[in-house]
Amino acid sequence: MVSEVPTAVKLNVAASTLQITWADGHVSRYAGAYLRHICPCAGCRGHAPGERPPPTWEQVQACVVRHVEAVGSYALQFTLSDQHGTGIYTWPYLRRCCPSDHPELDDLGRPLSANNAPSE
Repeated sequence: MVSEVPTAVKLNVAASTLQITWADGHVSRYAGAYLRHICPCAGCRGHAPGERPPPTWEQVQACVVRHVEAVGSYALQFTLSDQHGTGIYTWPYLRRCCPSDHPELDDLGRPLSANNAPSE
């Protein structure tokens, strides 16, 4: 799907934010803590849906992005401040998790209130 193809990817290490501009012109911004919270790896999610509870927002809210690298032409992998780095975030997954599509989150993926933990 064309909307799931990025035309630009920018990591601001100082602000711990990732910005992706998609082929359809939509711009997604992600805080490092949100990326850690939505990590799709088996260690965070299990091998099947519901097998393992993901990390809570409280556990990851101070996490920042230290590094990002491409995985082929289909995904990104992050090194995070808690030394976690096994998640492979595909373009469709990142687009689906865009904070602007989740009204309980601010524009970077942080919960708007203490009762609203981010979800995918």
